[in-house]
Amino acid sequence: MSKQNLPDIGKTIKSLRAAKNLTLDQLAASSGVSKSMLSQIERNKTNPTVATLWSLTQALNIDIGDLLGAAPKEVEKGGDITITKSHQTPEISSADGLCTLRILGPLNLVSKIEWYELNMEKGATLDSEPHAKGTHEHLTVLRGSVIISTGDEEKMLEAGDTARYSADSHHYIKNNEDWPAQAILIVHTP
Repeated sequence: MSKQNLPDIGKTIKSLRAAKNLTLDQLAASSGVSKSMLSQIERNKTNPTVATLWSLTQALNIDIGDLLGAAPKEVEKGGDITITKSHQTPEISSADGLCTLRILGPLNLVSKIEWYELNMEKGATLDSEPHAKGTHEHLTVLRGSVIISTGDEEKMLEAGDTARYSADSHHYIKNNEDWPAQAILIVHTP
C-alpha cells in the first residue's frame, strides 16, 4: 500500500459513527476506548494501536480490514505455514504521513500482542497517549537512530539497540536525524 493510498482512519470512524447515529460517549462506552482518545483518533491527532482499532471495529460491527483498507490475506498456505505477501501487509500512518506502521502481527492476537515495522522519515514523531495499564513496548532500531521518551525519561537508541519501557503513560518515538529510521515495535498488553 503506497502512502497515497493509506486510509484516513479517523475520518472513516467518524463517518461510521455518524451513520450509526452514535455519539462519542456511546461509541466510547460500547468500545471501551475513552471519549478523549476517540476524539483524538477522529481528528487524526493520535496514532491508535491495532488493539484500539480492533475494539472500535467490534463496537461498530465492521471488519478491521474495512477500516485499514485491506486485511492481510493468506495467499500461500501449505501445511502449517501461511504467508502474507509484503504488498498485502496493512499499514497505518501518522496524521502528518512521516511515520508508517506496517502491521506484522496477526489480528487475532491484538488484545495481547501487536508488532509492527516502524518507518520514520526525517523529523518524524510517533506520539502516543497512554495504553492500557501494564502495557509495555519493545523497540529495536534496525536503521538510523531514534529518541524514545516515556514519563520524564528520554533515551537515544542507535541501530541494533533495543529499549523496553512502560507504555501506560504518554510516550513518543522521535527521529531527529537527517535520514530515515526503521525499527521493529512490539506492544504487549497483560
